[in-house]
Amino acid sequence: MGVEASKTTSRSRNKTTRSRKARPKVLKSINPRTGEVVGEVPTMDPAEVAEVVEQARKVAPEWASIPPEGRVRLLRRVRYRLNEMIDEIVDVVSQECGKPRFEALGHDVLPPAIVMMELERTAPRILRSKRVGWMSGAVAPKLLSGTKSRIDLRPYGVVGAITPWNYPLTNAFLAFMPALFAGNAVVIKPSEVTPRSGELLRKILDPLPSGVATVIQGGGAVGAAMIEAPVDKIAFIGSGFTGSKILETAAKHLTPAVMELGAKDAAIVLDDADLDIASSGVLWGSFFNAGQTCCSIERVFVDDSIADEFEEMLLEKLARVRHENDPGSEVGSLTFSRQLDIVSRQVADAVDKGAQLVTGGPEAGPLNSKGSLWYAPTILRNVSEDMDVVRDETFGPVIQIVRVRDDDEAVRRANEGANLTVSVWTKSSAHVDAVATRLRAGTVTMNLHGETPAMPWGPWGGVGESGFGRLSGPQGLLEFVYPVHVVKPLGLMRRVWWYPYNEESRATLDSSTRMFTAPTLGKKLEAAKIFGANVGKALSSKF
Repeated sequence: MGVEASKTTSRSRNKTTRSRKARPKVLKSINPRTGEVVGEVPTMDPAEVAEVVEQARKVAPEWASIPPEGRVRLLRRVRYRLNEMIDEIVDVVSQECGKPRFEALGHDVLPPAIVMMELERTAPRILRSKRVGWMSGAVAPKLLSGTKSRIDLRPYGVVGAITPWNYPLTNAFLAFMPALFAGNAVVIKPSEVTPRSGELLRKILDPLPSGVATVIQGGGAVGAAMIEAPVDKIAFIGSGFTGSKILETAAKHLTPAVMELGAKDAAIVLDDADLDIASSGVLWGSFFNAGQTCCSIERVFVDDSIADEFEEMLLEKLARVRHENDPGSEVGSLTFSRQLDIVSRQVADAVDKGAQLVTGGPEAGPLNSKGSLWYAPTILRNVSEDMDVVRDETFGPVIQIVRVRDDDEAVRRANEGANLTVSVWTKSSAHVDAVATRLRAGTVTMNLHGETPAMPWGPWGGVGESGFGRLSGPQGLLEFVYPVHVVKPLGLMRRVWWYPYNEESRATLDSSTRMFTAPTLGKKLEAAKIFGANVGKALSSKF
């Protein structure tokens, strides 16, 4: 049975379902370092999802009617709940995802707090109605229309968020929190791989009014049922394969979506890079969260003139990173078995086809306990286009180092893959700008990589195969509202283009068109004279 993220009747619904089913389905929470089952969470019957969405639809208008400042005050309680639960979050996320406690704290507690603080500060201003009256822009057309306008931003209603397992709190907050601040009710389907983290979301969101934010636990069938309900907009973070399946279903209902998909992010180390900084930054940007990050580095393009020195420094620093199947490791395990299969298969395929295994791989560190999903940080060289590791997202602790002749080759090779982020490593800001304008990515960074999802003041999202739409910054809020153009006349008056059509009306329209298109002031004045002679007669002739 699913668990709602607000004070709803979910508990009574759970009891009803359990009385109907002697053995409700459960999701098992597994510690990927040991293979041990550390918890079980009841799942929701897909048949019940439509009821949850309908409940959210009932409360959505009331939530939307609260001014943005009022929603900020209510949502601030969620940020305070994060403070109360820091230790519990770190414990659960670290154990369930296999990541170091340091990363659980820094990547799944701190970023949601920063996201909320930024939205609390900016949402009321961004969501404010904006006047576009006749005194703005091109004045003459607005005078002719005789109107004044404003643009209101209205929430869609119910947003369905489907979120992944790699950052079970941070990615969830990125997906649904802008929707809440924008005035939508949300229904959240967290990953079935990390169900205890999904329960954390429910507890964190508990201070909100009943039905405003609901967590539903389950597998793909539960997510599909939410889309079929249907919801009014979808926010999805995950793989391109799953994203395409979601879009197929959403298309049947014409449901809009924002998609943050997988990528094969590139780092470009230019010939004028500070190699000490570059090797440290690329090292972390490649292996944090065991490479299970949509924007972690998977491809490193290094100018041939400095490649030997860069590789030497990178390997020396990797040797000093604690990376073993141990709770004290600075590189955690993979989170579930499918990722280990993908990583192992891609590395084996690359080596079989001639890639050089510089370090890591399956022989680098034996799995220290039955069921462990730990895999050593791995660096490949001499890769080629026929290798799976080059073509497909790895989502694990594997990078490939590719030597390039110059900037042009680096840009070309980087653009051959899907990028959420491309980082450029150089001492020169001008050099970055010259390269950045040619890169196809949602984010381009200088001398850092993988940090920008935690910078909610800027837009976060992809382009092409890495997704569309944005989940942060002003654009992230605007994803979850639609603009309504509200138009009022300047006074009670008939319109020149109303019935009946006559010569005075034709002359008025003809002369106004000529005023707007005339190439010289003289012709504009000539047309204005005809306009003035006919507009009054045209208006007085209308029904």
